[in-house]
Amino acid sequence: MSHSIDDLTPSSVESPNSLKELSKSLADINGSDRTAIPWGGGTRIGIGNIPSSYDVALDLSGFTGEIEHAVGDMTIAANAGVTIATLNALLEKEGQRLPFEVRNPEQATVGGSIASNAPGHRQSSTGGIRDWVIGMQIVLADGTITKSGGRVVKNVQGYELHRLHTGAFGTLGIVSQVAFKLLPVTPEQQTIIIWFDDIQSAQEIGMGFANGLFAPEAISLISGELAAATVQATGESFDSSSGDQTFALLMRLGGGVRSIERQVNEVVGAAGSGGSAGYAVLSDMAAKAAWSALDDAESNAGIAVRMNARTGDTLKASQEIRSAESDSGTKISTISDIGFGAMTVLAGSASRDEDLSFISSVAGTITKYQSSYVIEKCPLVVKQHMDIFSDVGNSIELMRRIKNQYDPTNTLNPGRFAGKI
Repeated sequence: MSHSIDDLTPSSVESPNSLKELSKSLADINGSDRTAIPWGGGTRIGIGNIPSSYDVALDLSGFTGEIEHAVGDMTIAANAGVTIATLNALLEKEGQRLPFEVRNPEQATVGGSIASNAPGHRQSSTGGIRDWVIGMQIVLADGTITKSGGRVVKNVQGYELHRLHTGAFGTLGIVSQVAFKLLPVTPEQQTIIIWFDDIQSAQEIGMGFANGLFAPEAISLISGELAAATVQATGESFDSSSGDQTFALLMRLGGGVRSIERQVNEVVGAAGSGGSAGYAVLSDMAAKAAWSALDDAESNAGIAVRMNARTGDTLKASQEIRSAESDSGTKISTISDIGFGAMTVLAGSASRDEDLSFISSVAGTITKYQSSYVIEKCPLVVKQHMDIFSDVGNSIELMRRIKNQYDPTNTLNPGRFAGKI
């Protein structure tokens, strides 16, 4: 694995495989005035501003150890280097599951997913990854080992502390172990895709499902060429002449057999009477292809900007951003999690000036709705000219004080977080 970030290469790579080794590595790095950036599976390592310094890559992919699964308590604790897929496979044998999903689970690790607050399709029904953390072990920049919370659901001691580290991108300490609450495996699942020729019908039906009597496990509203590509990925007969004027609702239903039948009937009935251009109840293989199409699009995009806001605002922002497509000439697709209030804007990369203009325009639209964003993917030249995190306003001073408290020597991920902290 290459450990370069934004064209910067560390002078050394250290691979601690135990808590003791990780603590010693950090103490040595901190004591010698060097800087370090932690690595897991590398699936989200590109998110962040350009490092102001990068001496050591701390590769935690081998920091796995023993997984502690309390089946009766429905909790699990795992070290930072364990992949999400490994946990999923173990839990499935016991009829349990993680309440969240992440992209590329075969490579994504527990530590990296927590540090980057990795999003997933299930957020509309079960919330984000931080909502299911009950305990965390952190190694601070000087090697000090700290703990927050516990391994039983009723123990909430220190809860806010491990919420602080979730989404901090390893700037305050390195996540070494995490304990999660679990859920039972959903007995049955069914994915349905509905496509439209106009955004209004797609939004109305989608919001109806999201706010209806049953909540889909996952529901995404897709626009642009990605919508057409997602329908085509399922193998359904589809007139692609509408191209980027296609809109699609992709939803996953969950429950018992009778519940699934009832939900499918309601969805199909609404699709048939709600102005859709077509719909399909997907086989397991077609469903996997559809959800993979969304994940692959985000992984392969030249530009990806993620917005977090109220659902109504994400839909309005999506329309505004898409309406600017003809002016900029940039082909834009969006994925809106209308049950959670998040949207990802995807586009290809062009020239430096075009990329800067496009991303600035998207950021301006999102900011207008008093919402936050993260530029998750972009060319290096964009990072050289703007912060990839939205302006946090007066909170920046508090964030700097917290950083100074936890990492006074600026050892961990220097310059990569919001405000280039």
